[in-house]
Amino acid sequence: MTVISLRAYNKEIESYIDQTRLDEAIAHCRHILSKFPKHIDTYRLLGKAYLENNQNSNAADIFQRVLSAVPDDFISHAGMSVIREEEGNLAAAVQHMEKAFENEPYNSEIQVELKRLYGKRDGMEPSKVRLTQGALARLYLRGELIKQGISELRSAINENPDRYDLKTLLTETYLAGNQFANAIDVASDILKMYPFNLMANRIMTRSLKTHDHPQEMAICTKRLYALSPYEAYISEHAPTVDLVPDRAITINQLEWNETAQSF
Repeated sequence: MTVISLRAYNKEIESYIDQTRLDEAIAHCRHILSKFPKHIDTYRLLGKAYLENNQNSNAADIFQRVLSAVPDDFISHAGMSVIREEEGNLAAAVQHMEKAFENEPYNSEIQVELKRLYGKRDGMEPSKVRLTQGALARLYLRGELIKQGISELRSAINENPDRYDLKTLLTETYLAGNQFANAIDVASDILKMYPFNLMANRIMTRSLKTHDHPQEMAICTKRLYALSPYEAYISEHAPTVDLVPDRAITINQLEWNETAQSF
């Protein structure tokens, strides 16, 4: 059996999806999830494969799991928009596409899709899609305009207290502004509703003092490593996940054949 790094395996599965080798991609995703049952990157690929394979019910289930951990996940929101429109739930389709737009406000394909959905809902397409507070806050963060981003997010959350995607972005913005106490407060609030929120667990793991919160630290660290296994190998030599060598995590690759569809 071939041993492969987890990252390389995910890239290989993505190529299978691009080649419409969808049953094969699904089998490989399920194989990885049998070893890493909460790995977000693999769940995202599984959702894509199910959607491309016209298994909308399965795709929706997987995308919703991803969104419980990464509530602003672009692929999951775009995928859920397609699914909800096909179900005839236009309001939900618009909502999900709006959230995809907020994540990538200058994505021309998403703008076109969102205008089309608005036209289908309202009877007329708008000439352009206006920036929402969420989209504006993300642009502020990417431009390192931290104070403006925090202000925009606080205002949006005050109007929409159930927007956990915006609360998650607020924790990230606080972290970028070195406002660790505020980041921890919001992260703690998020975890009460979504215990496997990736960003909230990352903030708690990296920001809490181990000697003051040993039990909470242990719980959040375990969740973080389950969602994003390479996080466990961050060090002074590899200070970010992207710098952790691919070979840090390996897995035996599934030997695909037609019977593997029932894996």
